[in-house]
Amino acid sequence: MIKDLRLHGDMGPVRFFAFVGGANIESTYFYEETSSYIRFFSKGNEFTISREGIHYKGTGGSFCEYMFGVEKPMKDMIKGGVSNRLIMFGAFLDENEKIVFTNDTEGSESFYKLFFQGNAVKNYYFFVSSGHRGENKKRQQQILRSVGRFLKRTDFIGKDNDTELTNNFIKKMDEQKSTVFIFKIIHRENEEFYRAFERFYSAERSLTSREDLYMEDIVARYKIDNYQQERMKIDVMYKHSENRRVVDEYRDILLSSIVKDSLEHSDTARLRRLRTLSIRNNIPGILFDTLDELLLKGKKIQEIKEPEYLREARSILENLFFKDPSLKKHIINEDIVRLIKAKHRAYSQSDMGFDQVLLDTGRACDEVARETNDFSIFEEFSSIVTYFDRYDNVHALLSQLAFMENVDFTEDSLRSLIGNKNEFDKLDGSLFEDVAVKKLLQNKYITAYGRRKISAIAKGIARISGGDASLRDVVAELKMIRDEEKLYHYVYDALKERIRSFYPRLNTKDGKNEIREDIGRELAEKGLARKVPQKLFDKVLLDLKKESFYINHLLPIIIEKRDITLREDFLKNSGLDRFYIENIEKEYFEDKGFDAAILDQIREGKELLEVGS
Repeated sequence: MIKDLRLHGDMGPVRFFAFVGGANIESTYFYEETSSYIRFFSKGNEFTISREGIHYKGTGGSFCEYMFGVEKPMKDMIKGGVSNRLIMFGAFLDENEKIVFTNDTEGSESFYKLFFQGNAVKNYYFFVSSGHRGENKKRQQQILRSVGRFLKRTDFIGKDNDTELTNNFIKKMDEQKSTVFIFKIIHRENEEFYRAFERFYSAERSLTSREDLYMEDIVARYKIDNYQQERMKIDVMYKHSENRRVVDEYRDILLSSIVKDSLEHSDTARLRRLRTLSIRNNIPGILFDTLDELLLKGKKIQEIKEPEYLREARSILENLFFKDPSLKKHIINEDIVRLIKAKHRAYSQSDMGFDQVLLDTGRACDEVARETNDFSIFEEFSSIVTYFDRYDNVHALLSQLAFMENVDFTEDSLRSLIGNKNEFDKLDGSLFEDVAVKKLLQNKYITAYGRRKISAIAKGIARISGGDASLRDVVAELKMIRDEEKLYHYVYDALKERIRSFYPRLNTKDGKNEIREDIGRELAEKGLARKVPQKLFDKVLLDLKKESFYINHLLPIIIEKRDITLREDFLKNSGLDRFYIENIEKEYFEDKGFDAAILDQIREGKELLEVGS
């Protein structure tokens, strides 16, 4: 027994299929054909395909798959799973978007308008033949109630599963004596363009120059207008599985914000993150621009008023809250590196903003866990926070070495530092150098001995990794530098006390030796050292002379001539510690009774005010 029939033909610019199923189809003669048209008919219904377009009459409608970027009723956008457009003959939406049915169910459509307003490649029409004798509008309501939800949500249309589409349509109608006619209208030229672009794009999500030329040939041959080209390209791009996950997430965020005056910080951060993922994954930005135009309705996305590096950090962490689980996996090593650098930058600028970003993220994780009873998001967040703990540990250890005296740096401390460096190296081989070593060495307030200790740590870790040194060797070298630093400061204080009384003697070799030995005896009595090394003594003496030259000669000139660059040149080339120079500058201003604000202007590089005596 025949269950359904299928006819296939060409007319004008289109290829068509007619599917018929239901009651008594084996004995139904249902079409007539001429050279200029083909007409299908049954019990008050008819559907005609001519060379210019189509004509319909009766109870039925049309449907097609929504193309990405085509204007979509808001209620279809908000409802999940609606992928197709459905129009019933003689029906329209009133100003409140409610369906109004009429008895006028006859109409015509040119092919140009059909494929321009509907799907650019394929559109469907249908009518239901039955013994119904009432008003058309009531019959249309019945049909819509029976098959409306199915037609708007089925994926048979997009997959070209026409047999399943017809069978399920008949099943949903559930009318034993009705016959269903479904007509599939395909624009041959647009289909060739669409399939070619789809084939080329699917492999690498881009076209080669040769493939571009092939597409241009299709356009020139069929004179496909720019609008149709673009909407078909965008639709293909959107349907690529890798693109679709990201774009759908972006769309859902915009939809959730429709009733709001502006987007929340978390929404904005999530949108920015998806835009970043689109660049990384070669997803065309036009897909997001299209959604902005459709859903924002002119409403601007308000940027969060915080530095760019904090906005980026917030965007990365918003990955945790994407609906699609696969998108959560997009926090890659590169992103963790960016987060660590953002934390480092915030710390360097005494900016508490990064901590606020973490608090906001932790609070959001807590809300999700309470609502879903799923604590996996906390585990993901905690795994990221572990890197910040490592950064804090590294920064605390190295900062103590760089800026503090008499720090007891043990083998355990070094072992911890190496362990954290190894974890950073797994993310990026240069990360430890960038955020731990390099930034400290560039800090203008690091002491000369602090710089030596940081350099010794960096070189020592490299030697340990290469098997050329042990933990004990490196710790011993750091202890030697620490002891020398302690001795330097003692000699400095002792020599400074003597320099005014014994300055002439410091110009002779014997005088210098005598004073050096005197300080050595003082050190020995305190159990600090047996003698003062000649090299260390000479360095202290030279530093004291530099200090005297600066205070007695350069600083007055700097203040008088407002020559701020002269100060920076001295600080850069003298080798003296900046923080110590700033202390003696402060003492100088206090002794002279100068306004302390002038000193602040000097340090900030601002134009100086007149200085009174």
